[in-house]
Amino acid sequence: MTDFTPAGCVLPHPEFHRHILVSGGEVLCSSQGPLHLSLPVHIFTEQGAIEPGASCSHYLGEWCGEPCGVHHLPIRVEVPGCEWLGLRSLLGSVPEPLFFLVGRALQVVNWDLDHRFCGRCGRQTEYHPRDRARVCGHCSLVVYPRISPCVIMLVTRGDQCLLARHTRHRHALYTALAGFIEPGENAEQALAREVREEVGLETGAVRYVGSQSWPFPGQLMIGYLAEATGGALTPDQEEISEARWFHRSEIPEAIPPVETLSGQLIRTFIDKG
Repeated sequence: MTDFTPAGCVLPHPEFHRHILVSGGEVLCSSQGPLHLSLPVHIFTEQGAIEPGASCSHYLGEWCGEPCGVHHLPIRVEVPGCEWLGLRSLLGSVPEPLFFLVGRALQVVNWDLDHRFCGRCGRQTEYHPRDRARVCGHCSLVVYPRISPCVIMLVTRGDQCLLARHTRHRHALYTALAGFIEPGENAEQALAREVREEVGLETGAVRYVGSQSWPFPGQLMIGYLAEATGGALTPDQEEISEARWFHRSEIPEAIPPVETLSGQLIRTFIDKG
């Protein structure tokens, strides 16, 4: 049994026994972490932020059998003994189920904030009576929380794997290649295209390893090991600053942590030797 059991939109919400507070894209954390057993009442009343039970509160599911909800505060309030932290700072510092629960909370809040007005006609939207969706009463557009599917692949060549450094990453980690699935593609087609575009290689046999929710801001990562079959290693300098082959016994220390799917792909390849 896992700590968290997700749920869709339940109306009316059950009474929350666990709480996550979000403001400005960050999460309120105490010394016990980002999940609170009670809410500091003054954050709702003294600062004019929101009222308890307002529409900016959402049911997420059950944590250890108790209903859990997220509350969005449009006005950030300082709470003694707590600090506001970004989601990335929680990666590896809280248990994995809790990290992904907080990621779910942020994605639900972002969906709510981003679709208060219809993207088709500009009118204000309302909550769907049953689903977690926002609906435009004027043109009938329905918007659910959006998930962007991505492929992430470790390209291999015998006892070697290809690791790359990405130009957009602040941390100079050696990691696997990745990219978004385009309309009309399946995951394997996206994998072959992304490898070709990013490093100039052709791929053959692929092995599915696993998937991972990646809330930065809302991806579903689909992970593969992919065998290189040809081409010349020519990194795309716009996205890839460096790409090198490494023997499984000489993997650099600067790789993603095991909590990430990229880190798991690399360690799966190492352990296979």
